[in-house]
Amino acid sequence: MCGGSTDADKTFVLPTASTRMTDCTYCGCPVEAHDPVFVSESPEGTPTGQFCNYGCLAAHIDAADLTTGTACEWSPDQ
Repeated sequence: MCGGSTDADKTFVLPTASTRMTDCTYCGCPVEAHDPVFVSESPEGTPTGQFCNYGCLAAHIDAADLTTGTACEWSPDQ
């Protein structure tokens, strides 16, 4: 398995739209052979990352430490 990471502040899951074989951003396998998930930095943008499935996406998020320092809402009282 080979892996890579790309940092992005915000990503959007896009519907499957690719017909060419694309390597998974996390594991390097062809995503079309699985249940692919494509992500983008904007809702209408071109994919900036592609993953075999949500498992590879979740593993990529953990491996790249993308959730560190992020929060949707937070206050000191919580």
